[in-house]
Amino acid sequence: MMPPRDLFNGYLDGELTSEELSRLDAWIAADAKNAADFLDWIALQAWTREAIQSDLLQQVLRGPETDGDQALKRASNIEASADQRSRRTSRSAWAAIAASLLVAATAYWWSATSSPTGRVANAGKGDEPVQDAVAEFNREAEESPVVATVTRLEQCVWASSQTSLGYGQQLVEGTQVSIRSGVARVTFESGAEALLEGPCDFVVDNAMHGTIRSGRVSVTAPKRAYGFRIRAPNAEVIDLGTEFGVTVDEGGNSEVHVFSGEVLSRSVDKQGAQLGELFRVTANNALKFAALDELPSKIASDNSLFAQLESVKVHAVARDSLPSDEGLALWLAADVSAKTQEGRRVVAWSDILFGDNVSAEDALQPDVAAQPKLVADGINGRPAVRFNGKSSYLVTTPLETTDDQTIFMVCQYSQAAMRPGRKRGGQILNYNGPPYRLVSSTYEPGVLQIGEPIVEGFAPTRLGGKLFSGRLDGKDVSESEMYASPLGVGVPVVLAYRYDLSNHQASLWINNELIEQKPALRPAGVTSRKTIGRHGFMNFFFAGELGELMIYNNALDAADLEAVTTYLSKKYNIPLKQPAA
Repeated sequence: MMPPRDLFNGYLDGELTSEELSRLDAWIAADAKNAADFLDWIALQAWTREAIQSDLLQQVLRGPETDGDQALKRASNIEASADQRSRRTSRSAWAAIAASLLVAATAYWWSATSSPTGRVANAGKGDEPVQDAVAEFNREAEESPVVATVTRLEQCVWASSQTSLGYGQQLVEGTQVSIRSGVARVTFESGAEALLEGPCDFVVDNAMHGTIRSGRVSVTAPKRAYGFRIRAPNAEVIDLGTEFGVTVDEGGNSEVHVFSGEVLSRSVDKQGAQLGELFRVTANNALKFAALDELPSKIASDNSLFAQLESVKVHAVARDSLPSDEGLALWLAADVSAKTQEGRRVVAWSDILFGDNVSAEDALQPDVAAQPKLVADGINGRPAVRFNGKSSYLVTTPLETTDDQTIFMVCQYSQAAMRPGRKRGGQILNYNGPPYRLVSSTYEPGVLQIGEPIVEGFAPTRLGGKLFSGRLDGKDVSESEMYASPLGVGVPVVLAYRYDLSNHQASLWINNELIEQKPALRPAGVTSRKTIGRHGFMNFFFAGELGELMIYNNALDAADLEAVTTYLSKKYNIPLKQPAA
């Protein structure tokens, strides 16, 4: 019987119907060779995905060689690595060659279109500030490529002062995370989250790989982190879009517990070489890898072995007031989720998990000098995060946003926005956080930006949004660019910016009044860090208060848009104008 490869692909994409899933299960159960072939194919996809996302992508972000022969050479190394890890090389050889070609093509595509070292197409005079900023960030990226971030710390006692880490600290390859007690959450650039409970010794290997030497770790991996791996002293776990936990005791015994979804797991030696067959472990099942045994044994699954962090909860009134949770991707509310340190300085603004927003992309700032402040009476007597217009800003962990989206924010400008000599506008939200993209092709997604016009049309407190497309002849080229008249100082507003590529229309509302509509013709979907309070990589800062920020990964219809706007206006006591259209 021929393998149902269309079902294989649908399985990976999570798009199989119940009937198709039954067909696939029946095919796997019909023959042991079918099951082995299926596991080999799945593992190859995971290894290929890891190679693309961690090895080559990290090299591209550092400014790699772009020669095609070099790309093919790297791809051949990946093929060889996959070959060493599989006992059935004859059945996977052609697939490995195809994977090599895919990796080479991906490396070329990234270097040709998105490499930070490239110049903007047709760049002309006036580019010096942009290019200087580009060069500065390239140097930083080459010196310390970030692969993960510390996004939560709960009563952590570190193993030593040399291994202590701070809230929001960015981690490079090989960083050791060793805690005696407490809980730490590490969010990888791939989107995978590792929750460590002390005592625990863990190493961040790269954006798609971590190693646990001792202790307990639980992992949540979104779809885009498919293929994420955890290595233990004698076992390896390959994620297939799931939640799972791994324990390593003092005797070197490892356990793998799957909470939801499924993983592949196998025995490995101290060098990581495969010792046994791949095992498919599904939800509510567990395997134990004894230190001296090659084959694992099945044990009872026990989720209670692993730490759980309480997610930020939204008030019941908010749940009842929001029209829909469909597509919600980010929700920051100053009165609910801003985490402060001494002096009311905001070190983290936690993402509120609600509805479709199931993974936390917190906004962080480990640098004390750049931390904004939480003020109790920031906007009409309600808490807000205050940005000083000179140095303060936050950056989220990588957040996926789509071509169709709706942005809401409650904000106001401060007197600092009117300081003499200002010639460039500050930004409240910029989708080009580090590692930034130097947009150089109209085929690339643009960069959504909310704030004042940076240069052309600049006036203090003039609020709006646009999709940045690059620079031409020394000038910014943007689409869907719309701004209101200057608001003035201390005037709170509810902004809604909807980018609807499906219907080719972008719209801007201020306090429910439709300001303008323009064509939306270019892709905007991208997975990136979102910068809050400044431009992505230039010093154009927001001066004012931000009470709330919401991003939906869909274009809300008129009724839902008005309902969200109404909820925010009531919460912050902001009068509305004509109904949204």
